[in-house]
Amino acid sequence: MKKLIWVGLLFIRCADIYAAPSANDLLAACEDSLANGFHGATGLMCSWYVTPCDCHHGKDLVIPRVCLMGNESEASLAKIIVSGLKEQPALQLKPAEMAAGIILSAEYPCD
Repeated sequence: MKKLIWVGLLFIRCADIYAAPSANDLLAACEDSLANGFHGATGLMCSWYVTPCDCHHGKDLVIPRVCLMGNESEASLAKIIVSGLKEQPALQLKPAEMAAGIILSAEYPCD
């Protein structure tokens, strides 16, 4: 019985480690990146989600496709994400990838 409890606790702990960040986490990371430059873990996180590739989004019907022009700066994209998350607080409960796709697809549709 004791062994089963430890296995259960290990499973719960491992599930938390690999959880995807929420859009609220993305908001905090991008606000920090805009204020302090795109450095460290928060800078990498913000950069990752504000510059999506269309390779995954086009295959997943849930996440809107985003087609960037190619000349956008990380800072300008981060500003769009920050303002979008502040204007639509309900998006902050979604996964970061989903919220970024919803916000950026409005500015950069693939049509």
